[in-house]
Amino acid sequence: MKNRPLDIVTKINETYKDDQKKQIKELRRCVIDGRKSGNLLLVGAAYCCLSEICTESDDLHGMLVNSLKAVTILKDTDQYVLTARAYFVLGHAYLNQGNYQMSLVCDEIAYGIVKKHRIKGQLRITALNNLSVSYHAMEETRKSINYLSKCIDLLKEESDDAYTDLVMYSINLAGCYKDVGESGQAENTLAKVFDILEKVDFSPLVCDYYLRRAIIAYMRKDIAAGNGYMDDAFDIFPKNVYPLPIYDDLCEVAHVITKNNDKVRSDKIFELMTVYEKNGKGTLEQLFANRMMADYYKQFGEYKLSAEHYAKCEELNERQMRELKEMQMKLHNAAKNTEAEIRRLNRKMRENEKLVSREPMTKLLNRSALLTVSAEFIALAAKKKQKVGAIFIDIDYFKECNDTYGHAKGDEIIKEVASVCKDEESSAVRFARYGGDEFFGITRGLTDGEVADIARRILRRVRDKNIPNEKNPNGHIITLSVGIVNVNITSKTDTIIEIANYADKAVYHAKNAGRNVAYFLNYDVKDISGKPASYLKLDF
Repeated sequence: MKNRPLDIVTKINETYKDDQKKQIKELRRCVIDGRKSGNLLLVGAAYCCLSEICTESDDLHGMLVNSLKAVTILKDTDQYVLTARAYFVLGHAYLNQGNYQMSLVCDEIAYGIVKKHRIKGQLRITALNNLSVSYHAMEETRKSINYLSKCIDLLKEESDDAYTDLVMYSINLAGCYKDVGESGQAENTLAKVFDILEKVDFSPLVCDYYLRRAIIAYMRKDIAAGNGYMDDAFDIFPKNVYPLPIYDDLCEVAHVITKNNDKVRSDKIFELMTVYEKNGKGTLEQLFANRMMADYYKQFGEYKLSAEHYAKCEELNERQMRELKEMQMKLHNAAKNTEAEIRRLNRKMRENEKLVSREPMTKLLNRSALLTVSAEFIALAAKKKQKVGAIFIDIDYFKECNDTYGHAKGDEIIKEVASVCKDEESSAVRFARYGGDEFFGITRGLTDGEVADIARRILRRVRDKNIPNEKNPNGHIITLSVGIVNVNITSKTDTIIEIANYADKAVYHAKNAGRNVAYFLNYDVKDISGKPASYLKLDF
C-alpha cells in the first residue's frame, strides 16, 4: 500500500502519455481527491508529476510551485523516489533562474536520498548528472568532472543503447576538462562517442558536439581540424533552436574565429546570432542573443553597434529582475499551504543572495550584479549631480602567461588582482570581474584625482607583488593596463555601457603606449567631432 500514490500517478502518466491536457486534468483531480480524503501522499505524488510536465514545457513558475509543494509534502515520508524526483525539478528550476547555490542544495539532497536508500537505474544517473551540472555552474569543475564520470560509467553499465544521453554527458565532460586546461582528455572524451553520433536523432546535440570539438581543436592549435568541425556544425545547425544549450560554445568559437581573421565563418556565426536575436521569445534568450551580438560587433571594432546591444542587455537584465520578483510573488501566493517550507527556502535564498551576486572565484561582483549596482550609482549620481567613474583593468600578456605557466597559475593571478581591487571597495567604489582577465570598477561621487589614485594604488600594488611572467617585457612580472574616466551624470538615462566604452578606449590607449600604465580620458576635452580626445598618463 505504501507505493500506491506512485502507482496511481505512474498509471496516469502511462495512460495519457500522448495527451498532455488529459494527463494534467487527471493529476489535478488526484490533488482534489487527495485533499478531500486526507491522502496527502497522493497530493504530493500528483504535484511531483505536474512539476515534471512543467519542465517539459519550460514553465519555470509551474516547476517551482509544484515541485516545492511536492517536496514539502513528501520529504519526511517513505516516498523516496517521488521525493528525489521533486527535488530534481526544484533544483532544475533554481538553475534556470540563475540561483546556482539553491540548485546545488536541492541536487545534494536528491543525491543523498538516492544514495541512502540505494536507488539504482535512471534515477541515480540523473542524480549524478544534476550534481555535476550544479557544481559546474558554481565553477567547482573538479567535483563536476568526478560526478559526471561516475554518471557516464553507470550509464554504460545500465544501458547499451542510451546514445543520446551518452553523447550529451560526454559533451559536458569534455567541457569540464577544457575548463581545467586538459584539452587532451577533452578530445579523447569526445572521440570515444564519435562512432555512435549517427545514432543520435537530435540535431542540436549533434551540432553542439561539433562545436565542442572545434573549440578543443582550436585550443590545441589545430586550426584545420577546428575549421573542419565548424563546417560540420554549420551543415546541421538548427536555425530556430532555443539558443541556451549551445550559446557558450558558439560564443567561444566566435572569438577564436574572428581572431583568426576567418571572415567566411565569422559571417556565418553572425547570421546565426541575427536569427537568435530575432526569434528568441523569452527574456533570457533575448539577453543571451544580444550579448552575443554585442561581443561580435566589439570584436570587429563596431563600437557603436556593440554599445547599442549592450544597452539592450541592460534593459533585458532589468526586465529579467522584474520577472524574477513577479515569479517570487506568485510562488508565495500559490503555495499558501507550504508556508513553512517557503520561509525556510526564502531564508536560505537571502543568505546566499550575496554569494549569487558574486563571481565565485574572485568574490567580486559578477556582470549581472555590476549592471544592477551601476544603475543604482547612476541614479544617485544624477539626483545629487555627482560624477560616476569607470576603471577598466586588463592584465598584460595574460594569455601568454597562461600558456607558459598553466591555467592553475592563471587562476591564482586572477585572484591576486581581484584581492587588490576588493581592498579598494567601499560604499562609493565597487569592482566586478568583467571577463577572463578584465576587471571593471565603478565609482560614485569621487573627484578625478580620487579615481586616479585608486588606479595608481592598484597598479603599484600588483606590480610590487613581483608575480613572474617571463612573457612580459615590462620587468618579466605581472603588470596591468588601466583606463579611467570620470563623467558628470546629467540624466538617469546615462548608461554604464556608454561610460565603460570610454574607459575601454583609455585601456586601448594604455596598451598602445606599451602597457604597465594607466591613462585617464578627460571627458570634457572634445575633438572636432565632439568626442572625448584628451588622454592623461598617470604616474605611479
